[in-house]
Formats: sequence, C-alpha cells, structure tokens
Amino acid sequence: MKSKFAKFIDGSVGSCLIFVAAFAVMRYYTTADLSIFCAVTITACVLVLLKFKSNRKADNAKLSAAADDMFFDFMFMQSAAPTKALYGGLKKIEPNTELHGNGVYLNGHAAYCFFDAPPLEKDMARTVSKAKHYGADKITLLCKAPPSVPPPKIEGVAIKCVYGDEVYKLFASLSALPQKKYSIKRRSRFSAFRGAFDKDKILRYILLATALFFVAYVGRSIVPFVFSVIALTLAIISIALNVKRALSKT
Repeated sequence: MKSKFAKFIDGSVGSCLIFVAAFAVMRYYTTADLSIFCAVTITACVLVLLKFKSNRKADNAKLSAAADDMFFDFMFMQSAAPTKALYGGLKKIEPNTELHGNGVYLNGHAAYCFFDAPPLEKDMARTVSKAKHYGADKITLLCKAPPSVPPPKIEGVAIKCVYGDEVYKLFASLSALPQKKYSIKRRSRFSAFRGAFDKDKILRYILLATALFFVAYVGRSIVPFVFSVIALTLAIISIALNVKRALSKT
C-alpha cells in the first residue's frame, strides 16, 4: 500500500503532465494567459473525476482499525476458527443453526469464511456443491477483501460476497469476535516517508521538477519555480541515497 507521501508525488507528477499537455494544446489557439486558465480548469476537472473514482474503490476495500484487528487476531488461530466463532454466535440466537465442515447453515442459508485469501472461482463452485448437499440455496461468502472474480451465476442458487467492515459488524453483533492475544505494531511517526527516496521515485521527481519549471517560465511565477527546485533537490537526494545503497551491497 502506498504512503500518503508517495500518492502525493504520483498525483503531483500526473497533475503537472496534464497541465502541460492542456496548456500546449490551448496555446496553439489562444493567448498564454487564457491557455493557463484553461489548462488549470481542465487539470482540476480531471483530478476531481479521478479522485471520485479512487475514493469509491478505496471505500469498497477499506478496513477500519477494529476490522483490521479482528482479521489480524484470526490469523493466529486455526483456519476453522472464524467459522466456529460464527456458528457459536448464531447458535445463541438461532438454536437451529448447524455446523457442517467449514460452513454454517440456517434455514436454507449457508455462510463460509475466507479470511486468509479471497475465494477463487473454483472455491465458490465448491461452496455451492457443499451448500446444495445440505439443502441451502442462499450462500454468503465472508471475506477480508473482495474477490477478484464475481460469483458464478447459477440457476436456483444466490451467492453474495460480504467483506471488510461488514464482516466485522456481523461478528461484533453476534459477540463472536476472537480473543485478543496480539496487537498490530503501529506505524512510526515517519513511516509515511518510507520509500520516498526509492529508485522508482527519481524519474518522477525529475518530471515534476521539469513540469514545474516550465510552468514557472511561462507564467513568470516564483512559486512553481521554488517547488521545482524542491523536486529537483529530492531527485538529487534519491540518486545519492540509491548510489550509497548500491555501493554498500558490493
């Protein structure tokens, strides 16, 4: 997962490249001042659309701290622990709840836990086979992260995937949360800058510095020039650190 600093750099480089491209096109048809205004407007619109799209993806896969802790605790337990915990919680509310293998069954519904990794298409097919064997035609797959493939569409069988925070809410409502034995090591104060000077950042810093210098030159503005110097400085630091790392390995 990228740090906020890395996302900022990626977004800055992308914004500058969009701005430069838009400015170059508009400058062909109109004055420099109007071209800058149009380029800023176009860049802002593109960034808003991309931000909206990325936020939707992030919200879909986002884990709250409590949910992340739950999945972390289950990781140290047996693979069948989530299923047994779910069964125990449901059994207190619905005495008709049954446990067969790695599935929990209740009134034609079946639930399976995939906390280690999202289910593949073959895994989903196996759950359908098991559920039908025990008379269930409604299947819920409880996952930590969303599956990479959609559930297969099978006549007479309804399959639904629930993941992330929704799984945590279910386990919490049933008092089926695992006993906490371990805690996730929290990130340090400067962890956001981890990887800021990696090898892949050098070209991005150079592109960012070039784009900002171009903007400063055309607009005769000191602010983008200052930031272009900062980006160039970061590029030089990245080069120096990577050279030092390479020499230390030899």
